[in-house]
Amino acid sequence: MMAAPAGVFCIEADWFGLAHPMSMKPVLDLLAGSDARIPHVLRDAATRSEIEFYLRRWHQARYRRFDLLWMAIHSRPGELLPGDMRVPEERISLDALEALLEGKCKGRILHFSGCKFLKIPPARLTRFMRATRALCVSGFADEVPWLEATIFEAYWLTLLHYEPRTSRGVRNAVRLMRRDQAHLCRQYGFVMKTAS
Repeated sequence: MMAAPAGVFCIEADWFGLAHPMSMKPVLDLLAGSDARIPHVLRDAATRSEIEFYLRRWHQARYRRFDLLWMAIHSRPGELLPGDMRVPEERISLDALEALLEGKCKGRILHFSGCKFLKIPPARLTRFMRATRALCVSGFADEVPWLEATIFEAYWLTLLHYEPRTSRGVRNAVRLMRRDQAHLCRQYGFVMKTAS
């Protein structure tokens, strides 16, 4: 019996308010309906507590095959900004995220869509990866245009899908991304860090 294909677990916060209901759903549906057949779970989260709730669910055995966590949330360097960005208690720092995910990401990939989330010192990202045991962490260090970046991300997720969840597999996906999308990787400050 073949193993079920690896999938994406996407936690998405509100992007641009109720008047502009943008979502990753069409992209996830495209990936699921394509020849890649990438299954997904998509959950909307408007608050920090909802994000924490879904991160706890992601660790449950029934979601194990959804081993790529896509955090589609506004951000700034090292900080997620769900919901009302004016409320400091709603923000999620990299330290807080590290504590939530500590030791729980072995063989898993974390991808962050928010602008500038990974504009952090390389040593800090290394520490985050060691604490969480993530196989790969990716995201943007610069400001990016929503639509164009989302299309770019879909390509990245597809490359990851076709590679085994091993250090060698993710390194190959990184190599292909840098080769095929070199210009946009530079333009968006796209960070792809693999476990050493």
